[in-house]
Amino acid sequence: MKIHYCKDYQEMSLLGAELVHAELEMKPDLLFCAASGNSPAGLYELMVEKHQHSHGFFDWMKVIKLDEWVGLSNGSTFTSEYDIQQKLLKKLGINENRYISFEVETPDPEAECRRIQDLVETSHGIDICILGIGINGHIALNEPSEYLQPTCHVAKLHAVTLASGMIENVGIPLTHGMTMGIGNILDSKMVILFITGKGKKQALDLLLEGKIRTDLPASLLWLHQNAHVIVDRRSMG
Repeated sequence: MKIHYCKDYQEMSLLGAELVHAELEMKPDLLFCAASGNSPAGLYELMVEKHQHSHGFFDWMKVIKLDEWVGLSNGSTFTSEYDIQQKLLKKLGINENRYISFEVETPDPEAECRRIQDLVETSHGIDICILGIGINGHIALNEPSEYLQPTCHVAKLHAVTLASGMIENVGIPLTHGMTMGIGNILDSKMVILFITGKGKKQALDLLLEGKIRTDLPASLLWLHQNAHVIVDRRSMG
């Protein structure tokens, strides 16, 4: 695992974009695992800028969604689907033929996770996995627990995650999410973890201890040979 310290969010996003673009130059048809939320939003803006100035650069890239809440409707603006569509997919012109997604309104989340896992395996794994970190150290929706699951699964949301401002604003109670497993993340050829935002310093400090622990899922990235942890110093206070 490589740790990069950046002076602010913009510099953090720029370094992430440099890493992503370099990989795409070598493998234009790679499978890109996209996270939702604010942490990777700056990266996505820079990818859109690249698309506008280098026509065709993303024409072969495939995208898979990292996770999705269980219990929302397709029309909700709080879904990971809405976030990724608005910030990345529509602006890069990536259609359903190059996109793998957990279905928001699936009647059987367990079966949906098995379907996505099969598609990951058929695609020979993820090339670049983009992550943010929760204030409790979760990555994707792999929450602190006595044990962690390797493959796509339905995750029970941790009390700390449920108390986050975003979930409180949804308006309906959420208890579970569909997510890539720790094994899917560790099998990715490159992982980029952005650490930015209020309340993340404690998780960063625990991560920097270098101890691998299931109550801090992000610590499993110490096992990855090509994981980049990019820290926005300004937001760490």
